[in-house]
Amino acid sequence: MAFALLSLHLKTSAVMAICLVPLAVHWPHQATVADGCVLYAASLGMMLFVFGRSLLPSRQPLVAVMASRVHGPLRADIARYTHVLTVFWTMFFAAALTTPPLLFWFGPAGIWQWPLSGGTFAMALLFMVMEAGVRRLVIRDFQHVSLRTTIAAFRNTHASPMQTTTSDA
Repeated sequence: MAFALLSLHLKTSAVMAICLVPLAVHWPHQATVADGCVLYAASLGMMLFVFGRSLLPSRQPLVAVMASRVHGPLRADIARYTHVLTVFWTMFFAAALTTPPLLFWFGPAGIWQWPLSGGTFAMALLFMVMEAGVRRLVIRDFQHVSLRTTIAAFRNTHASPMQTTTSDA
């Protein structure tokens, strides 16, 4: 059903659901695990695709696009930093996709489910918090904005670059 909502291929998704319901009724645990694996792979695969594609020579790195929406044109040092950060997140999503199969084959029994049950999300949050600190150390003489200001900039994509206020700093 998630595929139907995301892709708008309702007829194809309905046929797939009708075919898969008997399997899910007969093997509910296996169907739940398979569903979780597919959703995990699809969501992280999409993030890997979006971040990785933005690194192509004809494109601007995704983090640079996001930063320029908030701050306007970027200085050269910030452009380099955002490029490196886009590479980092691309590698993170690639590692997150390959970790469960590697743990399944080479790790203790059941450990492969750790990334699917919140481990990847926890690692992403940890890296985001760490990156915010690193960014403030690496990029000096720059008015950093809050997460709230960044989210507001993306909600209003047609607005001019936003300026931070004293309450956001």
